Amino acid sequence: GQMLKKSLVLAVAVLVVVSVSSAAVKIPASQLFQKGKMWITPQIGLYSWGGSVPFGASFETAITPNIGVGGTAMAMFWGESEWNSSLIMLSADVAYHFTQLKVDNLDLYAGGGLGYSIYSYSWKSGFSGEYGGTGSGVYIATLLGARYYFTPKIAASLRLVGSLTGWSGFGTQLGVTFLLK
Repeated sequence: GQMLKKSLVLAVAVLVVVSVSSAAVKIPASQLFQKGKMWITPQIGLYSWGGSVPFGASFETAITPNIGVGGTAMAMFWGESEWNSSLIMLSADVAYHFTQLKVDNLDLYAGGGLGYSIYSYSWKSGFSGEYGGTGSGVYIATLLGARYYFTPKIAASLRLVGSLTGWSGFGTQLGVTFLLK
């Protein structure tokens, strides 16, 4: 809906401003993903469910020169005057980083994970109070992503994510990655 369009325009504008102002910084590919480093990525989903824009964060730590493990949490809330819904998705993730590509400023990766979705809804009734339920469950996640570094500690993140089971579907997440360690 309208909120999704505004979020998308804002995200693109931020990326353009940051990329133009940081275009001269070159970071060798060998420095982007290294064992022991840790990252956090606040992000929004560029997909919508009921007009809600998903938001959340992912965390990753490099356990080998090519493999990172971590987790992702995303949430979305939507409703009308008669009902409310929420979906919270939590996953444990693993990703292989293609460090052998040797492209300055760019970290490409692919992976997957095991997640649990927590869906709930409630109906409002003037006669009977609240009615509700849940539709929670386990899902298998897939991801394909890229980080483009503007500085040694800040990158734009783009992830194509999907679920093969449970709340199945595919979407895109856009965020800003911060190197923690």
